[in-house]
Amino acid sequence: MPRQSKDEKYEAKTSGPCDLACLRGLLIGFNFIFILGGCGALAIGIWTVMMKMQYVAILGSMYYNIIVYLLIGAGVLVFLTGILGCVGAIQKNNAMLTCYFVLLVVIFLCECIAGILAFVYYESLHDELSEGLRSNLNKNYNQTDKEALSDAVDMMQQDFQCCGVESYLDWQDSTFVKQNKDGLKTPESCCKSVTPLCSKRDHPSNIYRILGSDSMGCLTKLELYIKEHLFILAVTGTAVACLEILVMIFACCLRSAIKKEEGEPY
Repeated sequence: MPRQSKDEKYEAKTSGPCDLACLRGLLIGFNFIFILGGCGALAIGIWTVMMKMQYVAILGSMYYNIIVYLLIGAGVLVFLTGILGCVGAIQKNNAMLTCYFVLLVVIFLCECIAGILAFVYYESLHDELSEGLRSNLNKNYNQTDKEALSDAVDMMQQDFQCCGVESYLDWQDSTFVKQNKDGLKTPESCCKSVTPLCSKRDHPSNIYRILGSDSMGCLTKLELYIKEHLFILAVTGTAVACLEILVMIFACCLRSAIKKEEGEPY
């Protein structure tokens, strides 16, 4: 039986339905999409910090912050890791591809942790908000060293056009109403047109009076607001994770093909 030449051996190693060049092209192509996904996750995370964190002081836990910053961290890592993967694929560098794969696993674990936290937080959000919001409004609003909380509550009541947790009556037993000397029945942020001492009158024409089982108080509106944004964060993280699984598979295949080409053990 004639012996195979060197060129024939190389062709046998690299030929097939998807040879080395095909794998490199696929990895680079999917990696480019992966980088775009990471940039998208980073942009959404930064947008959240800049535009969607105004009510964080009201929340009773740090889950929301952790989820957002995990997404930002994952976005940065995806961008840097994607560049490493492209360079490793172009240069057929096994060390770079191995490092690339390890970083992909780290990013995937971060996204899994963020996903688990988002699910847990989503399920417990109503009880946490109900307890925390009521306690903060009754005890901490307009108190010393609670300026961030007070500003967040004022912003919430104006943005959502609501007053109190479920209705304006929630303010009746609050420290703020009991201690203020101007006879205010609610904070001024409950007023439809905010002016000094405007909340002396709690008439429906003056403040956001929420009454009735079909009405939506601040609790319901804030809960819907946060849940909607948690959904956006979850979808973004899931999309990046799905892309990540694909590039992990192609990275493993390319690494194996390079080792085969070089005649090294897998």
